Amino acid sequence: MARTSSQNQNEKNKVGAFFLATLILWFVSVLFEIFFNKRTELLWIVAGACLFQIANWVIRSFVSRDPLFVNTSVSLLHSTIISVSVVSILVNQCLKNGSDGMFEHSQLVGGTWEWAYAALCFSCGYFAYDQLDMLFYRLYSGLIPSILVHHMILLVCFTLALYRNVTINYLILTLVCEVCYFMFLRTRSCLNVTVYPLGLHASSMQGVVI
Repeated sequence: MARTSSQNQNEKNKVGAFFLATLILWFVSVLFEIFFNKRTELLWIVAGACLFQIANWVIRSFVSRDPLFVNTSVSLLHSTIISVSVVSILVNQCLKNGSDGMFEHSQLVGGTWEWAYAALCFSCGYFAYDQLDMLFYRLYSGLIPSILVHHMILLVCFTLALYRNVTINYLILTLVCEVCYFMFLRTRSCLNVTVYPLGLHASSMQGVVI
């Protein structure tokens, strides 16, 4: 039993090391673009990562030190901010130029709506922060943790699009689905942590709210 536990721990360490290495390589790539290629617009990535890390510290200091609760709360904050941002971007675009041709292929792939680039950078910063937080507190399981793979794929796709300045609008639209999913999932997770201890009656109310 102890031997199996030790093997699982070793496997988890190897998985964590692999994803940490990929995150470091990604970070070096971003810094290279910012400082050597003068892509200062990518500083929104750094701003996003810093904001969510500060939110992590605040929640950990004043609300709860439970790593899962803190991670879930920051995820909910990201979902809220990005949801409002994406809706604002779409509404602003409709008011300025109308909806005609807004979702045409050429516009989604080659165009960039106002503030769409910054919003995508900001969200990219969150995924980098969240990847590091999950690795640091080991908030993952399995030989191939789906959440870590998910974040790694998003970071690669988002940053490549940001580097080449293509498909920005398309990725903003995909982010709507991503954020809506996480918004309800994370809200439920937070309620699971805070409401379930209050008893069955409160748990039933949670089901109605969701």
